[in-house]
Amino acid sequence: MSKSPPRRRRLTWTALWAILSLAAPASGLAAVPDTLQLVVVSERPWTSAVAVTFSFAGGYGDDPPGAEGTAWLLGRVLERAVAASLAETGAVAAIEVEGDRTWVTLLTTSDDWAAAYRILTRTLFTDQLDAALAAETRSELSGQVFFQRDAPVRAFELEARRMLLGAERARPPMGTPSSVNGMTVEALEATRARTYRMDEARLAVVGAVEPAEAASIVGAHRTMARRGEHAWVVEGAPMPPRTPGWAWETGDRTSVADDITNNWIRAAYPFEGTTSRRPMEFLAHVIGEQLGINLPAPGLISRRVEVRELPGGPVLQVTIAAQWPTVRAWEQRIVDIVDHLSAGNLSPDDLNRQYRRFRSARALEMADPGREGRRLLIEAESDGGPGEPRAPMEGLSSEEVQRAAAGLGEPRVLVYGPGGPPS
Repeated sequence: MSKSPPRRRRLTWTALWAILSLAAPASGLAAVPDTLQLVVVSERPWTSAVAVTFSFAGGYGDDPPGAEGTAWLLGRVLERAVAASLAETGAVAAIEVEGDRTWVTLLTTSDDWAAAYRILTRTLFTDQLDAALAAETRSELSGQVFFQRDAPVRAFELEARRMLLGAERARPPMGTPSSVNGMTVEALEATRARTYRMDEARLAVVGAVEPAEAASIVGAHRTMARRGEHAWVVEGAPMPPRTPGWAWETGDRTSVADDITNNWIRAAYPFEGTTSRRPMEFLAHVIGEQLGINLPAPGLISRRVEVRELPGGPVLQVTIAAQWPTVRAWEQRIVDIVDHLSAGNLSPDDLNRQYRRFRSARALEMADPGREGRRLLIEAESDGGPGEPRAPMEGLSSEEVQRAAAGLGEPRVLVYGPGGPPS
């Protein structure tokens, strides 16, 4: 794709920000109820698809005691309400409730995105919940909760959340049979008012939408925009800086016995709070590759390595399912790989080879505009301070990777399964 001459490009962005400045209040102004905190616009002129992604702070970890499952049920009720509202447009929407964050994704076309966006926001923020729809969804959820109440993986995830965040934020995502049966529309509305707040939301628009067009429809205190692979243009109030330090200062190791067929290991390492997102995700990729070098590996059932955003900061999270006789070896394998990377033992050749694989995986993810919108919001919050975020395919230096690895804090490890690890 040919690039615009520098002068022409400056004039294009100047005209864009003349429009954006009308939608985005100046830095330092207090938020107003209908103004988003952040809007990220990534224009893709080569496609007609558009994904609009909302990020809300809050999830099932915020459910009140005795009302576990409220956030999850609310998400399902709103998802159905949005689907009914969007039926004539052909657009589709999905709501995912995590422990500490809620995602709403709208998929539509460039011709219909503005109308679909207005319908979505009206349903999320304005329309009253339908009592009959809430009752019907609650009845269905109650059956799912009863069916899944003894699932070992749910017990493992609950123990892992308790280990990382404490008992006060360890909630079963879908609740319990008694908590679900006691939910009322008033309780759902209270959770909705607390979580689905426009003035605290972040929004990404990815697809065939010009940034100026997006600015005329949504307003934000901070806007980041780009066309294709051009550099980001940033306008408005800066994002709050990352807090230095770690999500926790001291590590821990917990073993929980359960008479099931295999063990799970969850090892979580806190990143130093000011670490950039790209080295974090690259480290997760390298560790995942290292754990799978000798596949089929003895006793290994599955592995997942990811970067998670917890309330206290970013965390490198490794999850392994393994047969009981091999669980101690897999736990040690995780420790050895992290120590190896922290010591700067990734050679330049290995770095280049791994980064090519990482870049290919990232390119496939970027093909999905919904996933790309979510990634952009996470990266904007991580690296969205003064200056421009790096281009999506820009390389990493060995110094960046080693600095990120060396900055990992003390791990918290949970081993869950039959009798705990062998001695």
